[in-house]
Amino acid sequence: MNCKLISIKEIDSKCFLKNFDCGVEALNSFLSKYALKNDSLGIGKTFLAVTQEKDIAGYFTLASAQLAFDEIPSDYKTKLPKYPVPSLRIARLAVDSKFQKKGIGKWLLAQAFIKSIAVSEITGLKFIIVDAKESSKSFYEHYGFIRLYDKELCYFIPIETIKAAITDSSKL
Repeated sequence: MNCKLISIKEIDSKCFLKNFDCGVEALNSFLSKYALKNDSLGIGKTFLAVTQEKDIAGYFTLASAQLAFDEIPSDYKTKLPKYPVPSLRIARLAVDSKFQKKGIGKWLLAQAFIKSIAVSEITGLKFIIVDAKESSKSFYEHYGFIRLYDKELCYFIPIETIKAAITDSSKL
């Protein structure tokens, strides 16, 4: 990552959200219209990657989730109960067009993983889930996410995989 980055900060009303443009209107709109409200309602927590110049380079949103036992691939069902399994959803992840292709997406994903591990230390958490966009499928696959059965753009990764990757950062 070669831009003057960046700190991670929680979203607040002082942020200049309307200046963000990742090239995907749904992601831009979510950030400018819904992220702060979702945060205040407790249904999603958005984190911003902010440059020294206070530009928003990217963001991600985390939300609680569960994964139905029937949706989990057979290789990952071992020792699991036959009811929904606690999970965390990366509800959104986007990088502003000015900052794309500079490693910020990877950095944001790592930040989401770090926060996921923290959550797993205080509550039950087995998987991270992401609903990818068509344009981001290969990004998530590159970092080890596995497609769920019958769900073309829904992926998951076990928290154990994330913990191993964080302890061996060469895997990220």
